[in-house]
Amino acid sequence: MATQVNSFVGHHMGGRRQSQQLVPSMVVDFLLQNKIPQLRLMTSGYDIIEIFSATNISISVTLGNQFVWQANRKDLAYIWVNDRIKDPINKGVKIVEVTVGSEPFSNTFLKDAKNDQMVSVLKLMRQTLDEMDLGYVTATTANGMDVLKATKFPSEADFRDDIKVPMLESLAEFNRTGDPFVIYMFPIHFVKEVLNYTMEFAFFDNNSGFKIHEGNVTYTNAVELMIDFLAWAIKKAGYPHMKIMIGQIGWPTDGYLHANIKNAERFHKGLSDENEFRTIYGAFQRHWGIYEADGNPKYKIDFSLQDRDKYPTQAKGIVEMPNRWCKFNEDTSNMYLVNKNYDLASKSADCTRLEKGASCKLVATNPSVENCEFPIEILAFQDQIDQNGMVLRI
Repeated sequence: MATQVNSFVGHHMGGRRQSQQLVPSMVVDFLLQNKIPQLRLMTSGYDIIEIFSATNISISVTLGNQFVWQANRKDLAYIWVNDRIKDPINKGVKIVEVTVGSEPFSNTFLKDAKNDQMVSVLKLMRQTLDEMDLGYVTATTANGMDVLKATKFPSEADFRDDIKVPMLESLAEFNRTGDPFVIYMFPIHFVKEVLNYTMEFAFFDNNSGFKIHEGNVTYTNAVELMIDFLAWAIKKAGYPHMKIMIGQIGWPTDGYLHANIKNAERFHKGLSDENEFRTIYGAFQRHWGIYEADGNPKYKIDFSLQDRDKYPTQAKGIVEMPNRWCKFNEDTSNMYLVNKNYDLASKSADCTRLEKGASCKLVATNPSVENCEFPIEILAFQDQIDQNGMVLRI
């Protein structure tokens, strides 16, 4: 179904969603050393954008869901584009794309996203860029696979009924401007939660023999299937030749069943950890990164697409923060309180490695062996501290 496929490797940076934030110059350093030509920023912060001046790295800047109001009128859009796009470009930053919103029509990970202004702001952004002689900067929005109805075969795919009007309006805008439809794809979640197929189907080197047949097309992995689900839905809307860009794709290394370094390396072989990403999107969302939060690579991956068996370059000059501990007093008599305080602790620390299917388990001794990658100390009740008026009894 999908035709004329082009490929390039870019990197995704979440901005400030980690406790141990890398100095932006460190990010520039390892992008240049790894010869990564494109970067998708999930922020429009001046300090982060301008550090890429004179690097020749192509930058996609995101106007986040919670900040769409900053460009919802023509005067506001003009100010935003001038400050966040034109001024950095004049200072030597190679900005090539503005993404208005991140999965604004999601009904899974981002249920709380506000989308009522998304399409109108998208159109206003395009108009403003053109009027400010920035017509070469594309304007799009990024959607997840959950904009589609759950169907068995690609030819049955269609957009959800509750968002069909704004989706069709978005498609009409992309068709008018030639800007791409950007999709975020997470095969580990799609295979397990949507398709309910064997996890082997998520890998390009599928070893299970499991395949999907539709007509004369055979799908041997989830990525090809997901692309055609989307391509069919867009075709049904009347745009069979629309450009589709995969804005995010990856494999988490913890916080979810089958999420580990070995599987992540395997997935990326066929194709920085953000430890303050909100876990309402799923605990595994903190573990997408190819890099650890401290800038060290987790596993081998060849960004040159030459299939070399090597680790990417490490960031230089990293200063590590001291380790912190997850604490459990072994009292499970009130599971409501256990879960409530677990959620409380996760807002201040990263406890996602304790999730079901993740690398760590609650035990009475230090479990920092084998796959468990951080220490857990079990303290008695009287050793725990009061935080925000609530004692941590995790």
